Amino acid sequence: MQIVNVNETNIELFSKILTDSAKWLDSIGQSMWKAKNLSPAELLKNYDITEMKLCYEDEKLVGVYILQFYDPLFWSELNKNETGIIHKLAVSREFSKQGYGRKIIESAELLCRKQGIKSLRLNCGTFRPRLRNFYESVGFEMVDRVFIDNRDQIRYYKELTE
Repeated sequence: MQIVNVNETNIELFSKILTDSAKWLDSIGQSMWKAKNLSPAELLKNYDITEMKLCYEDEKLVGVYILQFYDPLFWSELNKNETGIIHKLAVSREFSKQGYGRKIIESAELLCRKQGIKSLRLNCGTFRPRLRNFYESVGFEMVDRVFIDNRDQIRYYKELTE
């Protein structure tokens, strides 16, 4: 898998994958993100462009994610550069159920290891059993259940092995 950093020329692609995912989730009654919050301008209000990643396989865009090394909203108790934190992971609909979610997680792990980061974290809505099962199947363990930003969340942790 090839990971490409988002920049001004490709941020629309990043936004499109997230928006398409949000619309699909809405269509199946599993709303997660508000599409209006996924425009490039809105994303840049909350995330640094250097944190946004495009994931390619055989020159095809299969997914996206955000990798932070500090998150004062969901992980305020952690120091900067202590852990990697994944947000907004989405697989392009045409590549769903083909193992790309796992590959995307592995790419984040690799980026963390290259920076000497030894753990990865994420949060997930409490009432998303399929997504929680996926994260647990790739080695994440529940840390706790929290209510942050009007959202009931499970926070997850994964130790990165060499």
